[in-house]
Amino acid sequence: MVSQAELALAAALKNLVKHQPLDKITIEALSETAHVNRNTFYYHFSDIYDLLKWTFEHDVILQLQGDLSAKNWSEKYDLALTYVIDNQQLCLEALHSQRRDLLEKFLFELCAQMVHSVLLTIDDTIPADLSADLIDFYGSAIASQIIKWLITDCRAPKDLLVTRATAILDGTIEFITAKNQPSAF
Repeated sequence: MVSQAELALAAALKNLVKHQPLDKITIEALSETAHVNRNTFYYHFSDIYDLLKWTFEHDVILQLQGDLSAKNWSEKYDLALTYVIDNQQLCLEALHSQRRDLLEKFLFELCAQMVHSVLLTIDDTIPADLSADLIDFYGSAIASQIIKWLITDCRAPKDLLVTRATAILDGTIEFITAKNQPSAF
């Protein structure tokens, strides 16, 4: 169960990155802003980057993975892009921080879940190694697309990103899975 302290600390982090770089935010400033003491922070998180990771997971991953399927992945992707827009400063600070990998891993995990849901719907008998390769390749491609979009100040309409991802996933994965089916001979 999520505590009020965790939510307050996540909100404090989002607020503080609007005024200073993520790498410059202190536990003291976070605790003050969230109206909790330092011990409360350390009870829940090991450091600021642990809080950042929790914030991404709580805000997006847990919210989107529930009923993710090939039929609704583009809607879920749209919600994730909306989160990036609404939390653009947090995402940019994460991207420019010492722990850039947290944002990259977060985006990859999100995109990999979308690709996996599409794969399962298209062919749930796909060999595990091919499935892993497709998830890795297409998950990385879509995550990279989001990072490029973020770096360019989210200027392109998010609908364009959804259209691009749809072009990548729809048809291409069906073609690959069909091509890799064992022959009937």
